[in-house]
Amino acid sequence: MKNDKPARKYSSPLIKKIFSEIPPVLELQVHTKMTLAARLDDIITARGWGKSEFAEKVNKNPSEISKWLSGTHNFTIDTLAEIAAALNMSVADLFGPTPEQQVINKVHTVIPIKNVEQSVRYITPVSAAAGNSSSYYTGSYHDGKHLSKARIQK
Repeated sequence: MKNDKPARKYSSPLIKKIFSEIPPVLELQVHTKMTLAARLDDIITARGWGKSEFAEKVNKNPSEISKWLSGTHNFTIDTLAEIAAALNMSVADLFGPTPEQQVINKVHTVIPIKNVEQSVRYITPVSAAAGNSSSYYTGSYHDGKHLSKARIQK
């Protein structure tokens, strides 16, 4: 059973004191690990891979991939290079979305519609044989099958 409710925010003097004592460098380390884990999970999901398939690509056990995706793993440069090579990207790309991988949630497009007469050139076997290839039919195009209000121009 999935709970779709957001976590409620809990605050107490003790929690505020603990958070105020966290050194900025530790806060940055935790944020970086969590961001990298989320980014790896997004890349794996976007490619349609499961954890086992990704583990196979980087020659690791699936349990190690789960540890990586937990956000608590301390990656070495060598491990990051192995991951980047398996994903065919640079190590720097692991830390931020590249333009071709950005997700667009919603696009609002407005297309103005004008009632414009269209010119369509028809060449039939009869007109082609008669050398009458300069006939044009104009009119409003309807339902993809025929022209209405058509007239011939020469």
